[in-house]
Amino acid sequence: MTGFVLFGAKGNAMKNIVVIGASGEVGRGIAEVLLARGHRVAAVARAAERLAFLGVRPNLHIIPGSLESDATAATLRDNICTTLPAIDGVVVCVNGPRATADILTHSSEEFAALVFQDLVTHFTAARVLIPALAPGGVYIGIGGGSADFILDGGVHLSAAQAGLRMLYRGLAHEVEGKVVKELTVASVVNSVSTRAFADPVWVTEMEVGEQVAAMLEDPAAFPGPVWRMARRDASGRPAITADPPTRVQGLRQAKEAT
Repeated sequence: MTGFVLFGAKGNAMKNIVVIGASGEVGRGIAEVLLARGHRVAAVARAAERLAFLGVRPNLHIIPGSLESDATAATLRDNICTTLPAIDGVVVCVNGPRATADILTHSSEEFAALVFQDLVTHFTAARVLIPALAPGGVYIGIGGGSADFILDGGVHLSAAQAGLRMLYRGLAHEVEGKVVKELTVASVVNSVSTRAFADPVWVTEMEVGEQVAAMLEDPAAFPGPVWRMARRDASGRPAITADPPTRVQGLRQAKEAT
């Protein structure tokens, strides 16, 4: 399925949605759109003051927390479950700073820390929050397009984003009773820090938010675990495509066959 954009319509039943990384360039657009569409949103950032731009709204809950460890993630989960009557959806859009350097100039410890920020944090969120999702709940991770190419000065980021895509494919394969997907944003995002020099073909943070809302509200309209949102095509709208189906093979199948 290619060239397909489906933005959900207002009037959908209100859902309880957790947005982790809501203070970031992409996360703020996702939180804003979900609130505008009438959903109850638990917006998560390391510090509550970083979410002040969202203001005070009856369907908004500000929850400080981090994914630094299993322990901090578990505390965050407990705070979310105390705040929301149920969790219908989770959106994870976290990443580390975008420093550039040739890959071999990093020490092993530095490389591990960079991959931790862009990959392991998503795993930590998944292992504590997917079990907390209501039956049929939707879990969406936001990935990046550099999974498909070598980012000059950012090989660590390309490696982490490629791993992130396989992580979400694997979660979608293994998790039962809930929906897991990745939305790959294969465009520089026209957001707060880039607005002054943004290219007109870049997607905006609000458009990412609309696409995420559509996937949360009607996940069956987006079959498969990985969807891609790229720069505007000839229609003037962001191009939405589905990745090919995931092939599953290996040790478990071989072991069960013996």
